[in-house]
Amino acid sequence: MSILGTIGAVAGIGSSIAGGITQSNAANNAAQVQQTAAQQAQALELQNQQAAQGSQATALSNVTNAEQPYQTLGSTSANNLVNLLNKGFSAPTLAEAEATPGYQFNLQTGTQAIDENAAATGNLMSGNTGTALQKYGQGLATTTYQQAYQNALQSYQTDLQGNLAGTNAGLTSTGQLSGANLGVASNLANIDLTGGQQQASQINNAAAARASGYIGSANAQSNMFNGISNSLTQGLLLNNIYGGGSGGAQGGTTYGGSLTGDPSLPMGAPLAPQ
Repeated sequence: MSILGTIGAVAGIGSSIAGGITQSNAANNAAQVQQTAAQQAQALELQNQQAAQGSQATALSNVTNAEQPYQTLGSTSANNLVNLLNKGFSAPTLAEAEATPGYQFNLQTGTQAIDENAAATGNLMSGNTGTALQKYGQGLATTTYQQAYQNALQSYQTDLQGNLAGTNAGLTSTGQLSGANLGVASNLANIDLTGGQQQASQINNAAAARASGYIGSANAQSNMFNGISNSLTQGLLLNNIYGGGSGGAQGGTTYGGSLTGDPSLPMGAPLAPQ
């Protein structure tokens, strides 16, 4: 190969290699920047997703704590209500009614009043006095029992109403707590779905960036090898033009152009022997 062909080939090959390496590095660097940005975006979206999940958990915990007293009230009241209903109303006995302090006091004072009145009239030991004492005792017992019965019934009904109200409060609390749980569950599902989609998109972006880098690097290397091949081909052509042929510059036939000093002839045109 002629010196001119060799110089041209070497220069072309060097330029192709330098350009190929530069383009390959640039493609890889650009892809790495895009991949890093996509990975950072994915990490940020995961962080936001976890923060949103934490907020939902905190909100649910606050609601649960606020509802806890009503949950306890409802549970206790429901148990008491079941016991009351199973036991039913138990009416007091006459003996229980007569054992009340009010009955004993009224019986004593009423009997004393009848005896004193009978003594004052001289009828203390008469049958009328005995009859009066009997009637008074029976009437007091009846009145006292009726009052004791009403008191017991009212107490039972009051217990029923109180425990029923507590049970209803617990039911209301349970409904509110269930609603809060369902709301948080729905929010978490949306958060996870959105976060998953966003992160999947960024993973795809990172993969696409990396693939773009591979393709760009491969294209740069292909261009480099094509440049090397072209440089070799051009070097061979220059060698044929300036260093080859029959006799070349030393033979009877010289290829013209600038080498002949005759600008009127095109490059590579044969000249007549001198």
